[in-house]
Amino acid sequence: MGKLGFVQVEVSTKCQLNCPMCPRSCFKDEWISKDMDLNTFTLIPFKRFRYAHLQGWGEPLLNPNIDEMIEMARKHCKVGLTTNGLLIERYLGVVLKLDLLSVSVASANPLTHHAVRGFNLEKLKRNIKLVSESRKAKSKPKIVIATMMLKNTIETLPRIVDFALECGADEVIANNLDYIPSQSLIGQEVFGLQSNQQVEEILDQIKMKAKDAGIRFVAKQVVMDEALVCAENPVDNCLITVDGKIAPCVYLHLPTRSDYIVRHFRGKRVEVPKVYFGSITQWRKSDIRVTFEKRLQVLYQYLPLELPALPDVCRSCYKAWSV
Repeated sequence: MGKLGFVQVEVSTKCQLNCPMCPRSCFKDEWISKDMDLNTFTLIPFKRFRYAHLQGWGEPLLNPNIDEMIEMARKHCKVGLTTNGLLIERYLGVVLKLDLLSVSVASANPLTHHAVRGFNLEKLKRNIKLVSESRKAKSKPKIVIATMMLKNTIETLPRIVDFALECGADEVIANNLDYIPSQSLIGQEVFGLQSNQQVEEILDQIKMKAKDAGIRFVAKQVVMDEALVCAENPVDNCLITVDGKIAPCVYLHLPTRSDYIVRHFRGKRVEVPKVYFGSITQWRKSDIRVTFEKRLQVLYQYLPLELPALPDVCRSCYKAWSV
């Protein structure tokens, strides 16, 4: 049997920041802040996966055992994580063991970044350069700058390529506000049912700029379209929560005291139940996974097949609509 895709591991639900688009900020009164313990981590079957991403709804470098966790996982598969970048200098030796380092940047505009993240963009740039300069001739870790496309920052997005170039990064990923936890965030998303000419022009500009700079640029789709399988791909990938539970993806889990997830979809508030499994076997046999597996079969059939409907818990998730 071949290996599965990736396992996302929520090694910490803690964070030093209070970003307005993060569910941790929106649901702070019911948020459960904790670190995954090593006993839970050792039970994860990394050898069954090609890649492990050690981050969920939190900052992974806050886990005091992160070095040991990376060492354990990398014996079986490639390993990466996403960080806010504050602790890179302290954990430089740890970070250099990774195959992939993704650094979240609110904006290449220093004032905007500080307003969202509450810390200096120049300091973040210096931290990322520590990694790019320390790896020298090595190709690892690959450095990715991850940013979010929002209505109030989209015009400054082209500057992110300059920032990535100055940091020595390899790639820029422009994500969508694909989970809207608060009503106050409705309208900040740049995607929709139809193409937005201004957004498309800005993205075309960035693609040309990135090509000239020799930096790979990936932007998430900005026109909603039902996907056969979302980018999280729960057929081959899953999430291990901070408590060691298995979820189809990070969008069907929140480390809160509620049994439900609040999301806003097309302007309306929606509640969906959290989805967990007790084992990898249960996940592999789950209705959600089987449904998406059947949807994928459409690609490999000569005769038209009836497309199974999206699972109920996925219909109001923007990831299921390709953005």
